This record gives sequence, structure tokens and C-alpha cells, in this order.
Amino acid sequence: MTIYVNGRFLTQPTSGVQRFAREILTALDRELCQSPALRDRLGPIELLVPRKVEAPGWRRLGLRHVPGGRGHLWEQGALWRASRDGVLVSLGNSGPLLHHAHVLCLHDANLWEIPQAYSARYRLWHRALRPRLARRAAALLTVSRHSATALAAKLHLSEDRFRIVANSADHMLRLPSAPGVPARYGLTPGGYFLSVGNRSPNKNLRALIAAHTACGAEVSQLVLVGGEVPGIARQATAGEGRIKMLGRVPDGDLRGLYEGASAFVFAALHEGFGIPPLEAMQLGVPVICARSGAMPEVLGDAPLWFDPRDDGDIARAMRAFAHLDSGKRSAMVHSGQKQAQRYCWRESARVLAQAVAGVRYQLPAGKQAIRGVFGSESRPVENLF
Repeated sequence: MTIYVNGRFLTQPTSGVQRFAREILTALDRELCQSPALRDRLGPIELLVPRKVEAPGWRRLGLRHVPGGRGHLWEQGALWRASRDGVLVSLGNSGPLLHHAHVLCLHDANLWEIPQAYSARYRLWHRALRPRLARRAAALLTVSRHSATALAAKLHLSEDRFRIVANSADHMLRLPSAPGVPARYGLTPGGYFLSVGNRSPNKNLRALIAAHTACGAEVSQLVLVGGEVPGIARQATAGEGRIKMLGRVPDGDLRGLYEGASAFVFAALHEGFGIPPLEAMQLGVPVICARSGAMPEVLGDAPLWFDPRDDGDIARAMRAFAHLDSGKRSAMVHSGQKQAQRYCWRESARVLAQAVAGVRYQLPAGKQAIRGVFGSESRPVENLF
């Protein structure tokens, strides 16, 4: 029986949700290449996409264009029809309501915790869709214990229904180091603070810019990377002189910008996981971070913390970092790299495979049910890695 993956994320701009889907499937593809036993156990896996896209280079995951509209219309119609004879995995917060063997990943409860970060149309649709999807799903995934707790409360479900499939940052290590990147953007290596994230009100850029401006020349220049995302409300940002906004940049350039920064600053109000500060830690960059959402869970004791709702406290943390000696900065780097190593996409792919393997698919009423998607054998998936 085929496992299908909702490939709509391949047609969307890359933000945290799309990064998660790409990287965990890349890790799964590598495991499938190395393990014949895993291939036999899981069977064929096929990504279904609403329009033709460039193949990501996977060797064991197939890609098939399924015409029939786009966006949510495609998910509720064409995707459901094309996948209803197997298990469907949706890694990006949405999928078809009618599917009876749906493995769904919901990343956070931001839709309820910071509604102003979303357009009215997006809020209306997803507040109707997600609770129904969650109740019908054969298996529910999320990216942190914080998200599991928050989602369970908002969706009126048991927290135990969520399996944690964490993000990681080890994808940054596959990119070539590019020390000349900062200069190409007119930046001096070691002479700027970096912040990465889309331009949503959730990223709290107005407060970050206000705090940075209040610090004056006491702290390094601030560089902002990230673009707009459809359905996510745009936050207007303005800064003079010492604020530089680069928009979206290629991944190869992103590594160079991280490695050229003296520190990484992240001021988000709510995060279900928070990939960018973990990416910074992975690359040996000290992190100054909002004590909010899943950040304490994910980042441990490595960052300098601040209250993201207090401009003065954000400024205090940036000034405090500026006055740290080299020994204390090195200790932050060591602590951050150690924390980042707790996460890896290979482990997350293993957990995803376990979740999919545990789903029991049932044919429509009136037909014989299938005992298990992968047969009646009970061999645990973790032994196949």
C-alpha cells in the first residue's frame, strides 16, 4: 500500500513549516537509500503536488503532479481522491478532511495565541479547519512539547495524542561555508547582529528595531533577513542608518551571514519551535533570544534571554552582550553548539516513520478493513534504522 505525502509545501515560499517538511523528508529519503529493510517495510512513498515543481533530488521518494485546482481546494478534492487508497502524510498544518488515514503535523497554536499575525481570511479558514482535521486524524504530530501543550488546550484534545517530531538545524552544516558573503552585502564580518524570520507581527520586529535604536552606537548594526509569507500579516518595519533589511536570501548566503554575525537576535512573541536561533547555535553564533513560546525548551541555557514585550529589556540584553568578554562569548558558543547537537533530522525522520507505521488504515464502510498499513507483522520500525 502506498504512503502519500501532501506535497503542497513544495509550491510555497520557504519558511519554518516548509523547511521542516523538506528536511525531514530528505532525511527519510537518505534512510530509505541505506536500508532495504525499511524500504520493504514502508513500501512506496509518493509526494503529490498541485503543480509541476522541480524535483528536490530525492532518490526513493516519488513525485507526481495531481491536477485539480490549487491551495485548499486542491487538498480537499484532488489530493484526497488521489491518496484515499493509502496513508496520507501532511506536514504543513492542513490537509483533506475526508481522509481516513491521515498523519497530520500541526506546528503551533499561534493561530489562537497571536491572531493578528494572520490575515482575516486565513484565520477564518484555519480556525474552522484545524480542529476538525485534528479530531479526524489517525495520528497527530507537532514539533515541541510546548506546542503539544498549547495545541491540546486550544483544540480540546489530550496532549498524549501528539507525537513530538522536532525540528533541527544540522541542514546548515551541509551548506558550504562562505566567508565572503557578508562583504557582498556590504557588511563587516563580526560587525553586525543578525535576525532571521518572516515579516510577521509574531517576529516582533518593531520592538526589536526600537530596542536596537535605543542602544545607539553601543551595539553592532542590525541586519534583518526574511520575506513575506502568503496568509501571514505583514509587519511594517522602519529603521534608519544602522538597520539593514536584506529580504530573502539563498541558503548558501544565509550560512555566510550567520557565520559573519557577532550575535544572533530573535525577538519572536510565540514560537512552536524556532529554527533560526538553533541554526545560529549550530554554526557557532551566540544567541540573544526572547524568553517565549518553545524557546526555553529548545535552546536550553545557551542564550542571553530577554522579555520580548519589553523594549527596554531587549535593549538591556543587546547591551549586555556587547560588553561580554571573549571568554564569556566563547562559553555561549560552546553551550549553543552542544544544545544544537541534541537535535537531528535523522532522528526526526525515524519518529515520523514510526508514526506512519502505527497508523491503521480502514477501507470505506461496507468493505473489509485492512489490519495494518504495513501488514500484520509487528516488527518495530526503530529496529530498521
